[in-house]
Amino acid sequence: MSGLKMKNRLGKIRLRPGRAWFKFGLPLLILAAALLVVGLLKATKPEVQARKVEEKVWPVSVQIAKVSDESPRRRFYGEIVAGREAELRAEVQGRVIKVDDNFIDGGIVAKGDQLISFDSFDYASQVSEKDAELTEAKAKLTELQAAYDGAISLLGRDKEQAKLRERDVARRARLIRSKNVSEKNFDDAKLALSEARQRITERQQNIKKLRANIQSQEATIKRRIVGLDRAKRDLLDTRLYAPFDGFLTSVGTTVGRYVSVGDTVAKLIQAGRLEVKFQVSNNQFGRMTGGSGFIGTAVEITWRGAAKEKYLASIERVESVVDAATGGVNLYARIDGLSSRTRLRPGVFVEVYLADRPYIGVIRLPETALHGDTIYTVINNRLHAHKVSVAARLGDEVLVRGPIKNADKIVVTNFNEIGPGLRVVIR
Repeated sequence: MSGLKMKNRLGKIRLRPGRAWFKFGLPLLILAAALLVVGLLKATKPEVQARKVEEKVWPVSVQIAKVSDESPRRRFYGEIVAGREAELRAEVQGRVIKVDDNFIDGGIVAKGDQLISFDSFDYASQVSEKDAELTEAKAKLTELQAAYDGAISLLGRDKEQAKLRERDVARRARLIRSKNVSEKNFDDAKLALSEARQRITERQQNIKKLRANIQSQEATIKRRIVGLDRAKRDLLDTRLYAPFDGFLTSVGTTVGRYVSVGDTVAKLIQAGRLEVKFQVSNNQFGRMTGGSGFIGTAVEITWRGAAKEKYLASIERVESVVDAATGGVNLYARIDGLSSRTRLRPGVFVEVYLADRPYIGVIRLPETALHGDTIYTVINNRLHAHKVSVAARLGDEVLVRGPIKNADKIVVTNFNEIGPGLRVVIR
């Protein structure tokens, strides 16, 4: 039994060297192979040349600086309005018996065109009656004037007779003292003198009455003349005429309609007196006037209708109050050179261009050239920054002032990485 155990122990001792080599030698062999492969790769790898880092170049567009005095045009939006509009009203009442072919909405009429005719029979009759009354009053005046002239003439005769009666009384007074005439004869002479003087008084009273009647009749004639003139005017008013060249609108009557006095039958817009109404802000109103006001300032109007049309106008008036809703001031400019053939009508929207006050020593640039309060110029293909102040903004353009000289190349390209010192190339 003990012999068998000894034999097994000897067998295990013989196997230990082989296992030790397998356990430690194989990893060393793999490591040596790996080192050999790495060395081989290093020995055979291609040599890489180091690249030189190149500076990025930015393409930009530039504008040549030009320092000048600018009077920029401001653009506003306005509406065409009627500068003069007349309401055509009936001055007499009656039935419409005729209208002009152009008496329709949008009809173009000329000054003096007869637009409407009313039934004139009653008014013509009134003229005839007033004329007859005037003739009658004049005849009455002629009669009174003749009576007055006759009374004046008879008054003269009465005064002559009175003087004869006075001399007769005086003569008989001398004779009665010498007892050559009787008392009765003397009394008859005095009675005749008294009657002559009474006739003078009555004649004078009649003359005064005739003079008053003449004055009353003259006043009557004046009333008759006024009545006849009114009747004639009413007769003329049965024909309604256009007071000026223009366009008809709000036409509200036709043949057969009965019209009362004061009824509006149409409105007439004067063709040559169209205006454009536009609004400037409160700040613009204060800045652009420059103390001289807007009156007489020329403006340019552009209507982008079927075709682009331009008109010239001049500001004639400024609204008296500031618009509470918008805080702006409404201006009215009269359009020049219009006639009844113009295609403009009230309500059309147009563009209005008005010159701003002058800006001295500024540079006009596109808004893309401005980066906050900085612009960049190109000197030797490098960007240089310059601080500027904005004098005015004009839509997508700006007017700036700063340390810029004529012929400087100002960058007008905007990109995020822009900054001083960048290398650029001008497109």
